[in-house]
Amino acid sequence: MRQVACPPLDAVMIRIQPARFFDRIVAWSLQLQLPGAARYLIATALVVAIGWGRVLFVPDTLPWLLFIPATIGIALVMGKGPGLFAAGLSTATGIVSLGTLDHPTWVPRQQWVAASLFLIVMFGLVMLTAELRASLHRARRLNEELVESERQAVDRQAFLSSVLASSTDCIKVLDLDGKLTFMSEGGQRVMEISDFNEVAGCPWPDFWQGAGNSEAKSAVDAAKRGEARSFIGKADTYRGTPKWWHVAVSPIPGPDGRPDRILSVSRDITNLRASEEERDRFVRLAENSTDFIGMARTDGSVFYVNDAAKRLVGLDGTDVTQLTIADFFPPEQVETVTRVVLPAVERDGQWAGELNFRHFQSGELIPVLYSVFPVTDTAGALIGYGTVTRDFRERRRAEDDMRLMNGELAHRLKNVLAVVQSVAAQTLRGIPEAEAASQSLSARLVALGAATAVLTGTSWRSADLRELANRALSPHGRIGERILLSGPRVTLKPEVTVAFALALHELATNAAKYGALSNETGVVTLAWSIDGGGADATLAVYWRENGGPPVTPPERKGFGSVLIERSLRSYFSGKAATEYRPEGLVFELQARLQDAAIVIGN
Repeated sequence: MRQVACPPLDAVMIRIQPARFFDRIVAWSLQLQLPGAARYLIATALVVAIGWGRVLFVPDTLPWLLFIPATIGIALVMGKGPGLFAAGLSTATGIVSLGTLDHPTWVPRQQWVAASLFLIVMFGLVMLTAELRASLHRARRLNEELVESERQAVDRQAFLSSVLASSTDCIKVLDLDGKLTFMSEGGQRVMEISDFNEVAGCPWPDFWQGAGNSEAKSAVDAAKRGEARSFIGKADTYRGTPKWWHVAVSPIPGPDGRPDRILSVSRDITNLRASEEERDRFVRLAENSTDFIGMARTDGSVFYVNDAAKRLVGLDGTDVTQLTIADFFPPEQVETVTRVVLPAVERDGQWAGELNFRHFQSGELIPVLYSVFPVTDTAGALIGYGTVTRDFRERRRAEDDMRLMNGELAHRLKNVLAVVQSVAAQTLRGIPEAEAASQSLSARLVALGAATAVLTGTSWRSADLRELANRALSPHGRIGERILLSGPRVTLKPEVTVAFALALHELATNAAKYGALSNETGVVTLAWSIDGGGADATLAVYWRENGGPPVTPPERKGFGSVLIERSLRSYFSGKAATEYRPEGLVFELQARLQDAAIVIGN
């Protein structure tokens, strides 16, 4: 190995120490920040002191020796002005210290020449020293600026590194061939890459599938030409997790301004894509629905209605954003919507009921089932209202037709029952012992007619127990005074309605002949209740008489008693029993609710 000669340490110190020494002196002097007058006073005091020292210790042959370093030092420490002042003062002090009053020109001629040369030389040295001081000052300032610039560069680099590390975007740098040369730490996490070296140098477009691959290649080619591109594509992570990405590709210019590398920033939009697809499905569902679907803001202004809604109310070609919720309703229902419907939506979360829309072209009233629900933002705050409304015109026409048919059916049934009653009366006329039977048969046919009237009013689907009791019992006494009804709302099945109506007729007829309704003070109470819930719920019906003549059990049960107990026991699939208590007759019916009736409400 060739040996390299190194200079002695002392030589290095000799060359280095002055530079450090003078640099420290200048730095110290710059930090002093002395006022101008103080600098000149210090320079004067120093020069005068040196003048006394020269007189005491230095011979006249070297009168300027001590002034030279002092003047240079003053210029170096205090600047050019004090240095020039010190040079002039040093010259004057030297001449004063050399001269005598006996000499006609104070000092010999050669001393004046020497003083002049000293002054000229010192001015030159002061100027050079002052320039050296300024240079050192500039160098120090430039060094501080360089240090600050390096610190800022380090901070900026650290900041950019932290940004890249914390960013959830996948930031990559490619060469002009589209190969990976860099990937941010955040990008590696998103792409599920534990070691970038595993993918470094791989062609970036190969990560994309289907159309995304051609889009990536086109973006790389565009970046080579200095153009920026963006696209949305599907690509798996390094571990095979499928994701959707929004990608921006742009060129990175080199020193000559031409593309040198390529920047690619990919953002994971998988969740956004899924929400957009879900939203698109709901939009397609709304647009393809035959129901009226619309949305409005909290101030009532409409911002969306589907095509079916436009067709229903005649809004083809109309700008729906100029409409409000109130525009869809006739004037008499606007207050119902604003004061009842919308507050109910805010309070209860929904409202549904039958209202009328108005046709915007013809003014026709359109019966609809209006259903309203709140529209909220991601924080759950109310931002508007939505509706899914169904056209009820066909159903309303069908119901009208059904009511007409049921009315006609009820009329015909009454006519048939009247004919049967007339035939029975004619057949039994003239037979004394059959007269009572004829009257009973007629009364029972009337009760049967009342039951069929209730059933035809509901299309033979069901019958309300209270309405049936009103019709069956009102001919026998005033409801609410002599006949008391109590119980929840109950809808009887059609197959048990007729049997129950006939049973009520028999009970009322018996009460009118022998029981509580046979005098002016007796009272009949018909009460029903529902016990339990679900499949175990039971329907209990009680008939109680009070205030009538004393009751004694009959020696034999007539047709009416048999009709009450056997028919009801059969139809209701339950228990039916009659008790002849002294204070009044009591009849009790117990049956499973699902065999007899359905509760509509209390």
